[in-house]
Amino acid sequence: MPKNVILQPEVFLVMKRLLQVLVVVMMVAVHPVCAQKIGVSLAGGAALGYAHLGLLKAMDEAGIKPDCIVGTSMGAIVGMLYAAGYSPEEILQFIKDEKMDRLTGIVIFGQHRTGGLISTDHIQKVLLKYVPHNNFDSLKYRFYCCSFNVDSLRPVYKGEGDGLVKYVMASSAIPMVFSPVWIDNNPYVDGGIYDNMPIQPLLDEKCDVRIGSLLLLEKPQSKRDIFSLWVRSVVCGPFMTSFLNVEQFTDVVMVDPEEYWLFDFNYVDELFQIGYEAGKEYFSTYYIGPRQ
Repeated sequence: MPKNVILQPEVFLVMKRLLQVLVVVMMVAVHPVCAQKIGVSLAGGAALGYAHLGLLKAMDEAGIKPDCIVGTSMGAIVGMLYAAGYSPEEILQFIKDEKMDRLTGIVIFGQHRTGGLISTDHIQKVLLKYVPHNNFDSLKYRFYCCSFNVDSLRPVYKGEGDGLVKYVMASSAIPMVFSPVWIDNNPYVDGGIYDNMPIQPLLDEKCDVRIGSLLLLEKPQSKRDIFSLWVRSVVCGPFMTSFLNVEQFTDVVMVDPEEYWLFDFNYVDELFQIGYEAGKEYFSTYYIGPRQ
């Protein structure tokens, strides 16, 4: 450039703009899109919730690591164990080791119970074996579970402090099936009554990517006995709450449990595979969010 030539204001502005763009490009190169915060919500669905394990495996393989997990009912149990640092395969093995892959490993009759057919005491003891610190703040990932306070008629999204396993059990206490869980002299039941696939904790945590794992229960179930139909009628209301906040998720993986029933705990391998296939297809075809 010749000496004593003064840049015109327009040229100076263009050069300034190019410099700004260059700075932005360099920042993106140093801090890629994976800086976005990822949240996952695992819906309730009794035994069908074992499909969440397969979906989490598909997420792991796709390099999608959540910063925050929230769950209701079986989604809360699976979410807590994953947030504690167990891999989906490890959780699957623990389910088999503890005989939670059969109804008799979940349902223990003859215990003291009030307000339900089944007590949650046995499952609570099993979970404490694998998460002995029993504290939300000691988990590897941020974790919330949704339960419903029967006295206040309000949902509770618990994500800090002690009493981790008890709140997860409260989140899983299907009314009339399981006994309510008492916390601070208040009865709590399954959070699916109000919010079966919670979004609020992910919004509070400012998650940019919000993935929902939704279990579909629309197909008629193959089992037609009185108990099976009664359980389905009890959970149909909570199931519909899964759709209340769908538009606030960036991604919703629809998991079709096919012919399996809510209490088909002995089909854990099949449900795991169903969740895995659904997740694998979704994350390889539709997901455009950050990956590691």
